[in-house]
Amino acid sequence: MDVVRKIKTKVSAGFKMRGLVLRPDASRYLVEVLESVSPTELDDVIERVMDAVEKQPLSSSMIELSVVETAVQDCSQSCDETIDNVFNIIGAFDVPRYIYSVERKKFVPISMTTHPASSLCGLPRDKAELFRERYTILQQRTHRHELFTPPAIGAAVEEDRNKFQLKTVEALLGSTGKMEVIILGMITQLKEGKFYLEDPSGAVALDMSKAISFHCNL
Repeated sequence: MDVVRKIKTKVSAGFKMRGLVLRPDASRYLVEVLESVSPTELDDVIERVMDAVEKQPLSSSMIELSVVETAVQDCSQSCDETIDNVFNIIGAFDVPRYIYSVERKKFVPISMTTHPASSLCGLPRDKAELFRERYTILQQRTHRHELFTPPAIGAAVEEDRNKFQLKTVEALLGSTGKMEVIILGMITQLKEGKFYLEDPSGAVALDMSKAISFHCNL
């Protein structure tokens, strides 16, 4: 009886958290079904049943027996399908694609942007877009590194000194004086035998003969 009472309490509390109430016959039926479920899987099974209930067209917050029966049947079928379908083949163009949005500062589905649909044979501009997307991802991850995150308000002066700020190539264009900056970019050869530091804002020529040292990562 203690086990049945605990199951009934969990079921009642779970449905109340979602603003739903089980009728007495529906509650008894669900408790009987859940008696055969192991205690370690009980919470997960109750969650799946409640999800299946909410997927049905409900006319009120009072849950009838027929609704619970349908939910239990749907859960049983989904479990069987999970066991039967050991392997799932997903097409490359069916996988949801996300892209980092600089304006929203988060990843959004590519369908919400103006990017063209994916195709098997890309256009010449797709190669440039590949590097641009890769740069944007690396940039936002670098900005989140502890060395580049802005210091908290009221932080010690020593902590502020250990912080750095990323600049763009655009900040260098037109500057004549000597300055120390940190730029995230890609070294390219736009001309034969001449190296440039490039990012989406522009490109600047490099004098590699005076390069002191190179670092692999942060």
